[in-house]
Amino acid sequence: MARPKAFNEARTLEKAMTLFWENGYEATSVRDLTARTGISTSSLYATFGDKYELYGAALDQYRAIEREQFAAFLSVEQPIRPLLAFMFAELIGGLLAADNLGSFTLNAAVEMGGRDATIARRLQEHFDDVCAMLAERLAGAQADGDITTARTPAELARYLLFGVYTLALMAKFYPDREQLNGTAEMILTILDAEAV
Repeated sequence: MARPKAFNEARTLEKAMTLFWENGYEATSVRDLTARTGISTSSLYATFGDKYELYGAALDQYRAIEREQFAAFLSVEQPIRPLLAFMFAELIGGLLAADNLGSFTLNAAVEMGGRDATIARRLQEHFDDVCAMLAERLAGAQADGDITTARTPAELARYLLFGVYTLALMAKFYPDREQLNGTAEMILTILDAEAV
């Protein structure tokens, strides 16, 4: 009879996710992972596979969290333009917080997306999923006459999502609230713009 595991898998995965989020894939060693999670190398491998498989599981966990956050946000019954303005303001506030780690999905895209097809596919699925949720809200706003119909909901959603991740990247180099707010406002003007 197999011995029961002496650790909580979900909590261990959460600790590994945070470590990868903080340091990235390359800068995180198996020794770092065992030190952070408090489990042995053999237990880590037996439960999650190698470091790469654990990274993938951690990324999937973060994707699920980020997706739930987007879904909860988009479920708020408010006109889309002020809702997105509020989302950008909250995002900027979070990005400027002292303990902010940025976005794990963005970090993964920068570090791994261009050189690892499996990670790139996972990220593409994630971005497509979030874009589809946002596009659904945007389609309703177009039907209500609240935003431009010059672009399709899918085009608008992709542009806005790229804007979210662009702000997250900018904040690493230009942690200036006024500048980030100005960029966010420019991004949101796509909802008012006519097609060129």
